[in-house]
Amino acid sequence: MESVNKQQSFLLWLPLVAVCEWLIVLPATLLLAAAALRMLQPRQHEPARAIWILLECTAAHVTRLDAAILFLGMPGVVLVTGCAVLLREWWQDQALRQDARMILGILRRHLAIGLLTVAVALAGTILAAVVAHVITD
Repeated sequence: MESVNKQQSFLLWLPLVAVCEWLIVLPATLLLAAAALRMLQPRQHEPARAIWILLECTAAHVTRLDAAILFLGMPGVVLVTGCAVLLREWWQDQALRQDARMILGILRRHLAIGLLTVAVALAGTILAAVVAHVITD
């Protein structure tokens, strides 16, 4: 009975760790995405203007220590914790190792299709960006 309770608590623990790690890296991810997006348009145009205001407000209130914690400390904690959990799972879960081998075998067999799919997705993204740029100018 005790092993069943441990298994059930572990099944709840792993998704909780994953969600917490996503929440820890979310602020840095959003700020870096905003910094990249603000460079896509001139400051006068509306989406870029709102992002400039957001980043100026953030820059005024974030110290160097805060930035170091946000961009180095928090992702570092996620990296170390995530690697530890992944290694633990890798060594304890035979099904995970077997599934990973099967996925690698499938990817190896269908490498050309995978490369073609990525190329088509990149081409579509590039064309969408160019069309959006042409329409907005």
